[in-house]
Order: sequence, then structure tokens, then C-alpha cells
Amino acid sequence: MILVQIKKESNKTIITASGHAEYSVKGSDIVCASFSTLLTHTVNNCTNVAVNDENGVLTAVFSDSERIENKTLLDAFENTVNQLVEQYGQYIAIL
Repeated sequence: MILVQIKKESNKTIITASGHAEYSVKGSDIVCASFSTLLTHTVNNCTNVAVNDENGVLTAVFSDSERIENKTLLDAFENTVNQLVEQYGQYIAIL
């Protein structure tokens, strides 16, 4: 299961993700592919992001999360993760 935590602080958002969806075999896992693409898109298109990927846990710290461009992308990230949870709740969860 993919576990996602979204922590919001004053002008900072921290996203932590770990685990594997195990919806299907490697290369065919649509839940994993969807989440990975969504997270990569968000990280790559926001400014002031620090990413740490250690021991199977990815942490992305968005230091300017109230900037309108970042806020828009982070809101879209959260909404889409919620949709994934609604559709595939046994493979992905928000903590």
C-alpha cells in the first residue's frame, strides 16, 4: 500500500510517501504509475522544493506553498490523491 502524508504549516507543505500499491505486477500497476506521475509533476513544477528519498520514503518540502502557482499545484495534488483513495483505497491511503 502507498501511504501518503500531507502536512501543512505556515507557508510550508511537507509531503511524505512510502510503500508500493501492489495493484498489479511491476510495469502494469496503474495506481503506482498514477501516484508517481502526480508526485513527480508536482515536485517538478513547484518552486522552492527540497526532496529527500531514503530507505523507500520520499519527503518533499515545499517552502513557498502559499505562492499562487505552488498553491494551485499542491491543491490539485491533494484533490487527485483523494480521488485515487476513493477509487483504489485498498492500495493507497492518506495518513
